[in-house]
This record gives sequence, C-alpha cells and structure tokens, in this order.
Amino acid sequence: MKPIRTLLLSITAFAFLIFVALGFLFFMSIENRPSVERLTTVAPEHIERARYLFDQHRQHRPGNVPATISILPEDIDIAANYLTKLFTNGKARIKLSHQRAEIHASLPLPVQSIKGYINFQATLTETTTLPQLQSIRIGRLAIPDAISQFLITRLIQELKQHPHYDNGINVIQNVHFSAESLKIAYYLPDRLNESKNYYLPVLSKFEQDKIYRYHLFLVQNSHQAFSEKSVQTSQTLAQILQPLMQIAANYSGKNQAPIENRAAILAATFHILKLPLEYLIPEAIDWPRAKQQVITLDGRQDFAQHFIVSAAITAYADTFLSDAIGLYKEIEDARSGSGFSFNDIAADRAGTLFGEHATADHATALKLQQWVSRGITDKDLMPTWTDLPEHLPKSIFRQQFGNMDTPAYEQMMKKIEQRVTELPFLQ
Repeated sequence: MKPIRTLLLSITAFAFLIFVALGFLFFMSIENRPSVERLTTVAPEHIERARYLFDQHRQHRPGNVPATISILPEDIDIAANYLTKLFTNGKARIKLSHQRAEIHASLPLPVQSIKGYINFQATLTETTTLPQLQSIRIGRLAIPDAISQFLITRLIQELKQHPHYDNGINVIQNVHFSAESLKIAYYLPDRLNESKNYYLPVLSKFEQDKIYRYHLFLVQNSHQAFSEKSVQTSQTLAQILQPLMQIAANYSGKNQAPIENRAAILAATFHILKLPLEYLIPEAIDWPRAKQQVITLDGRQDFAQHFIVSAAITAYADTFLSDAIGLYKEIEDARSGSGFSFNDIAADRAGTLFGEHATADHATALKLQQWVSRGITDKDLMPTWTDLPEHLPKSIFRQQFGNMDTPAYEQMMKKIEQRVTELPFLQ
C-alpha cells in the first residue's frame, strides 16, 4: 500500500505544481489597463488604397516572375487595429521601421466576470523568407525567443500540411519592412486556376450549410416567378426579405437568430448583385442557379444594392467599414461616375442599421425577424429621399458642400441620419 500512497501523493503534488504554475502565468499575463488605447477608424481613402491593391493583385497573371504589393504603414496600422477590434474587441498598433515591425495589442478578457486585459507586444524581424517573431511579451511575462520561434515554426508546418492553407503560404516569397512601406513579394503558379487548393476558406461548413438554405429559397423563388403567367422578372427588396426572415425565424432556436440572419443577408446580397457564391464558397459552383431578377427598393435597383451590401458588410464586419465603403462609392461616383448622391447614402445608412440590428444579439435579431415577418413594404426600409441631392459632379459637390467638412454637408448628413433613425425597424 505504501508505494501506491507514495505514487498518489506524487501525482497530487505534480498536479498542484501545474495548477500553481498556470495560476502564476495567468497572473503575470493579465493587467488592469490596456497598453493600447485608440479609436477604430476606416476612412474612404483607406478603402480606395485597398481597392487599388486588390486590383493590382487581381490583374497579376500566374508565372515565374514574382509580383510585389507595397502597403503604406498607415494602412497596415489601421487594418491591424480594425481587425483586432472586429475579432476580439481589442486595440492594436503596428509601427514599421528598417527590417522590423513592432506589434502592440490590448485584448479584453473574454470572461466577463473577470476584468482585465491581455497586453501583447512583439517584434517581427525581416529574413530572406517569412519574417521571424521575436521579443514577445504577454503582460509582464517575457517569452524566450527559442520557445516562440519553435511554436511559430510548428504552426507554419501544420498550416503547410493543411490542404486549404499550404499553397496560400507558399506563394509568399519574402516580406520587407521599412519606415515607408511593407512590401510582400509573391508569385502565382501557372496552374493556379486549375487548383482548388489556392483559397482561404472564409466561411465554415456550418455557415455554408445555412447560406445554402437561403440560396435554395431564392433559386426556387426566382424560378417560380418566371413560371407565373405574368412572368415576374422583378421583385421588391421587401418581397425578398420577408420570406427570408420567416425562414430564419424557424431556425433561430438556441440563440441562433444572429447567425441565421447573417446567412440570409449574405445569400440575398449575392442574389441581388447577381454574383456567383463560389467567390466565397468554392463548392457553390455545383449549387442550383437562380433566374436573373431585378430587385428594387422604393422603385430603384441601385437603392436595393446599396442597402443590402451595407447590411451584409455590417453583418459580417461592423458599421465602421460599411460607412467608409458607402462614402467611398459616392466619392468615386462624384469623380468619374454618376455623381455624388445623398439618397444613396441614405440607402447605405438604412442597410447598415438593418444589418446591425439583424446580428446585434439574439433578442434584437428575433425582434427584427418578427417585425419583418408580419409584413413590410419598401417604405419601411428606405427613408424619404426624393428631396435629397443626387448625381452631383465633383465640381458641383465641391461648390455646394466643400470637402465634406462644411456646415452644409454636416446638415445634410444630419437630415439623413434623422430620417433613417425614424424607420420602423429601429423603433
């Protein structure tokens, strides 16, 4: 009996030491105040530069010659802070210098009963290939470089063995840091278009199954509309959203309402924009196809597109990004397109708040489902807009509203905001 008792005591002592060590690590990692405090902002000029980079990447053809994307330090810093806010409700800052990048982040504890922050800092050092992570600190706890490099190396090895991530990592040749830019050299193999491995899955299988449910309804709805005697090739946004929200309500048990609403809005967005879902879900190439329909909001196809895109961006991101993209679109139109339109801004804002309420929390999402399911018209979704200026060329916009920093512009935006907040689904 004595050996067994000794063994049990040893196991108990070892478990106690592990518990004490974990407690010590937790204590050293948690701090009372965040080390990074800043606002989360995304401006139209950031969207413009992101779009330019995307176009650069999209136009690059596969081959043996690497291409290089150059990103401004400001854009990297803002993107890092925005993504940290989006995924962890935290704050982040990145500072670039010669051959290195300093990373600082403050993440609130996910457990509401415990107050505190995980303050993280590290340095990315340039190498001939992927940068190396060094000088990691989590709170007051310093992580030895040997341990952090071992863990990062193991992570990269694991990702390279994953069929969805391996090629995504292998296309990166090297990363160069300087005070002026972050440069990423990459190449796309010649057989890129023939391989299904060159994508990063942005939606889980769980989400894809939900999106398929709403996509299938929209397909069946479009085919039914075309088979009717009067060949109905157009529908209103209200006619689309009402049955989608009714379906969502049927599957919203166990706090699922925000998830169901998000999937319904995304399916509606791709349907209204006439975009194939395989852009996000490669397997969707085998999904049934909807008939082409014109979806309008208060008689305007562009309003329906503005509304649903803003709703989708907010449902999957937040209002910072949605507002910035909406404003960027109007600035682009003022430069060379159809002109700056305040009524488009009204549709953007209405869609943003719809997406926000659809996914805020279970109770708010359920309330929106119930409101839509009772029956709505486009007037319930779009504020009064007929007296709002539209199609303003750049010169006329500047003459009347300056550079978006004049009392006239602010007054117009306040008028739009007041009208949007009076919409029924916000009451």
